[in-house]
Amino acid sequence: MLSRDRRLRTAAAVALLVAGGGIAALAGGDLVTINPDSAYPEGAFVEDGTLYYTEMGNDRVMRWDGAANHVVWQRHGCYPTGIARGGPHELIILCHREGALVRIGLDGETRAVIDTDENGRHFVTPNAVTNDARGGVYFSSSGDFAPTAKAKGAVLYLDAAGRLRRLAEHIHYSNGVALSHDGRTLFVSEHLSRNVLAFDVAEDGSMSGRRIFVKLDDLEAVDPDRGWEVGPDGLAVDRDGNLYIAEYGAGHLLIVEPGGKLVATVDVPEPYITSVAFSPDQATLYITAPANLWATGGQVYAVTNPVR
Repeated sequence: MLSRDRRLRTAAAVALLVAGGGIAALAGGDLVTINPDSAYPEGAFVEDGTLYYTEMGNDRVMRWDGAANHVVWQRHGCYPTGIARGGPHELIILCHREGALVRIGLDGETRAVIDTDENGRHFVTPNAVTNDARGGVYFSSSGDFAPTAKAKGAVLYLDAAGRLRRLAEHIHYSNGVALSHDGRTLFVSEHLSRNVLAFDVAEDGSMSGRRIFVKLDDLEAVDPDRGWEVGPDGLAVDRDGNLYIAEYGAGHLLIVEPGGKLVATVDVPEPYITSVAFSPDQATLYITAPANLWATGGQVYAVTNPVR
């Protein structure tokens, strides 16, 4: 386990991440701060050796090239939370408040805005997104985030041809989504129930066999004083099938092996961590960590992956 009390490295440590203009693995186990003042960061995503992430509080998408942070795109009222690969030289962005999926160019151009599924239904508070090998994306439509909220969460699938299907519903705040390495299982955070669900994925992208993969209360001691908001947020799966769970409100990342056993925990100073992504060699983790429940403050970190 990485100690919460370890001192953050200085800018000299950030240089360890730069290798020929790309992102390299860290030396040692300390947290390195990539962005020390990020307005509610979310949606960590690595593409072609570049880290992208959103700043919900600033309505923008950021890029970190191994040395500096840059604004890629901004849209007032969006509240972006998720990033995925789109078409050539394109990203897909989820606008949480706007209730839309937006296609943007890497040059920051807005190319298309989608706000209804194939049946004309709007999707409420889209939150997290993941690519599949067929050129499609799965994303969560969370519903309401409140202690008495009903289970209105859903999972939708946008295929390569542009068809947007609603595949699962009645999830108690669907949040993080991640595919297994073979693409046959989709993991979904059921945040307000403190469960991670699993679904079987068919060749056409459809889902079945809904089940609980892991209960967070089975992984760690139950804190009787924890807030209602504490639960699984962003997810990621490595090449060995380990599942990485950003536990929002708990200040740590849980790493679970394919059988559901907890194998490692990574602590960060902020409690409200939202997402995790891998460097290309998976030796480094990138973690987005808002400072509070509101869309202000937070940091983006890099840390050595303890199981790689």
